[in-house]
Amino acid sequence: MLTVTLVCSSLIRLGPTNVIYNMLNAYYSKKGDINFKIVTISPEEGDSRIQEFLDLGINVECANIQPGIKGILHVKKLKTLILSTNPDIVHSYGFRADMMVSLMDLGNIPKVSSLWNNPFDDYTMLFGKIKGYLMAVAHLRQLRKFNNVVVCSEFIKEKVEEPKLNLSVIYTGVPSNYFVPLNLAEKNERRKQLNISPDTKVYLFIGNLINRKNPKFLIESFKRLNDENKLLIIMGDGPLMEECKELVGDNKNIRLIGAQPGTLYYLQIADFYISASLSEGFPTAVLEAMGVDVIPILSDIAPHCEMIKVLPANLFFKNNDFESISDVIIKNENINIPVREIFLDNYSADTMQKNYIDLYKNAL
Repeated sequence: MLTVTLVCSSLIRLGPTNVIYNMLNAYYSKKGDINFKIVTISPEEGDSRIQEFLDLGINVECANIQPGIKGILHVKKLKTLILSTNPDIVHSYGFRADMMVSLMDLGNIPKVSSLWNNPFDDYTMLFGKIKGYLMAVAHLRQLRKFNNVVVCSEFIKEKVEEPKLNLSVIYTGVPSNYFVPLNLAEKNERRKQLNISPDTKVYLFIGNLINRKNPKFLIESFKRLNDENKLLIIMGDGPLMEECKELVGDNKNIRLIGAQPGTLYYLQIADFYISASLSEGFPTAVLEAMGVDVIPILSDIAPHCEMIKVLPANLFFKNNDFESISDVIIKNENINIPVREIFLDNYSADTMQKNYIDLYKNAL
């Protein structure tokens, strides 16, 4: 049996962890012949999904290396733990894991990495222009030491492509048997519980409240729309929460509901998923919305355009342009598209896991 050891910083509930779980959940539901193991670098903190991985029957071990730059000094400790899992392939996720695994001599064991963002955009927004740029350059340089680097979109491939990187595109997927729509009666009953009228058009955004996600622009846009039949719900928390609260004020058509344990409950009562993000890899929240038959309305960044190019409508707006977002919202408020059918053909977790299995077997 082939053993694939996945290496990541931790299993906290964030986009990368969710993608890993979706892939493994889809694979184990089919009872395949690959044995997956997980090695985490640091102890779990906050909202961890570790129990869900254990429930799949996956062995999870932690190197207990504390976060921070000094962690790089413990490469030997992490390597020893990885080799103890007897891997045929080592697959790392994220900056810390990639940097540490890249420094290891694993002999003939292939090393694979997954890159779910554009480092030059993401790191500079998070850590500043100089530090972020240097981190991006360092990350991509170390990725040259991997046999394969998986990226989540053609856009990311274009941004990081160079001859010394062996890049493959595998689109992110989410579980189609979990992200399913409610029937109309169930949807209206849940809306009643949330004090939302059946006639209200609900626009949902899910994500960290950070500048890259641009939540303040969404709030300002709906304040300007000033339409009592349109409700914006923002799910998430982060450093911009207090500023967002101040912007919302006493507006009844915008709800900040903070971080929630799962996205499905609110996705199933939404009509539209809306995002004004300035930069993305291949956001799972949009895919989850499509799985629930919710129509996405998105800023016109390249990853958004790529992911919903399969939809037969103009659902993009020019970012930070109030006139543009208002125009797209108003023009599409009564649109009807078979979003879930299109999602099943393109972005299910089953499709994603099959592509990863093919990649692993080819790597050997």
